[in-house]
Amino acid sequence: MKANHNLKNGLSGFLRIRNDEKFVGACIDSCIDALDELVIVYNDCTDSTPEIVEQKRRQYPDKIRVFPYDHEVSAFNLTEEQFEYVKNLPEGSPQLFSTYSNYPLTKIKYKYIIKLDSDQIYFADEIKKWKDVTHMTYFKWKPIFVLGSLFMLYFTFYRRVSAAMGRPYLELLPDWLVNLFWNSYEDYAKWRLFKGTACISLSGVNLFKDDDRWYVPFDGVNIHPPYNGEGDTVICRFTDETYFVKRLSDSTLQSSSYFVAESFHCPYKMMFTGPVWFHLHAIRENTWAKVKKMKDEHPEQFVPVEKFTLMTYDQVNDKMDEKAHPVYQRTLFALVHKAGVKMLGQYWNLLKHYNL
Repeated sequence: MKANHNLKNGLSGFLRIRNDEKFVGACIDSCIDALDELVIVYNDCTDSTPEIVEQKRRQYPDKIRVFPYDHEVSAFNLTEEQFEYVKNLPEGSPQLFSTYSNYPLTKIKYKYIIKLDSDQIYFADEIKKWKDVTHMTYFKWKPIFVLGSLFMLYFTFYRRVSAAMGRPYLELLPDWLVNLFWNSYEDYAKWRLFKGTACISLSGVNLFKDDDRWYVPFDGVNIHPPYNGEGDTVICRFTDETYFVKRLSDSTLQSSSYFVAESFHCPYKMMFTGPVWFHLHAIRENTWAKVKKMKDEHPEQFVPVEKFTLMTYDQVNDKMDEKAHPVYQRTLFALVHKAGVKMLGQYWNLLKHYNL
């Protein structure tokens, strides 16, 4: 896919939607101030999603542009026969989810992009600090960036040691070390984003609601760890080298789990930041009952949000299901937690504000 090389400084968000009437309005409201534009594509909607999106387009006419994607997309919950057919479709086939995901990239007007998901409530102030970088015309290198670079190398070393040990080797990543180097690391990441050599990986917190109370799940059965977004949601410079390709499920899984989804191709160095959203997948109508059953049977695996911010990452890691959440995830979540858990409390009120 060829990128438009006549792009303006700024940040384009893009959002793919299908039957998300429960969340999409709140999602858009939560992130729109942190974007220069929001490109929305929707596909095969049978609920009021298109009407809600049109209402938001009229509310934010200078920022939102909406496009239908009028092709049948085969991606999730495929039978084995469907999976065999879809996985052999060539890249660029309209039926592929990766092609659907690439479609909004043909519409953007700004030099940097961020992928958004409609079942997430965003912390606009956390995204704005990256948006500010996308508007800069000059970013002076500073000696402090050396410390940020060294911490980046050290974090890679910690993850490799953890992979070899088969567990997050948290002794190598104490809180004091993260606190000492975090600001220089984040400043270095901003400089590299500006230079077009870094891809900022964003993460969020999974939430579940039951009896009007919000919880952070440690649900290994339904694969809901406390954090999500380990590299699949990013901010980066948009070029010919940033696009989606098809990603296949493990063919050894049960047929009901077959999928042909998307994977983001990006040549830049992956760098990380603290949490920037609440993820509400667990309260979708087709998910809530399963998670509720897990909570009723194992209430200790659901932590009230106000208590979660008081947990150390050692406590978080001890509570996670090692079989459900691989080491590479849990090592990344350590940095996300240590860098950002203290600021989460200021965003809990978003959940009340959007009446979710």
